Amino acid sequence: MRGAALLITVAVAFVTAACGDHAPTSPSSSTPTTSTVTFAGRLGVGDARFYSFTNAAAGSVSALLASVAAADTRLPLAIPLEVGIGVPAGTGCPATTTQLITPGLVSQMTVTLAAGTFCLRVADAGGLRAPAAFAVRFSHP
Repeated sequence: MRGAALLITVAVAFVTAACGDHAPTSPSSSTPTTSTVTFAGRLGVGDARFYSFTNAAAGSVSALLASVAAADTRLPLAIPLEVGIGVPAGTGCPATTTQLITPGLVSQMTVTLAAGTFCLRVADAGGLRAPAAFAVRFSHP
């Protein structure tokens, strides 16, 4: 009987200690919100275009070159373009990671970046013979 009384006393002590003046906290989400952006434009022979974006948190940035089409007829072209990610500098985007990508509807490039300001660059890799329209879809935290 003495053991049971001791056990009850210890249990009451733990319950009482757990009841403090602390306000309850709501659970925090560890999954950052992801933004999806479509960057579209016109690219001349030998040209490059870029789009600046801000990563709210560190995480994966994935991109796909959705389409390349003749600027005048809008007919699809199977010409690869150079897609790169870097840090904007002045009026340019010196890419630190680049890939030659043919249009497709699957993620073709994934890089992990810290929080901060970055840019996505699309450039003629030497295959364009006339201006083209392009669309790149990418997601970032």
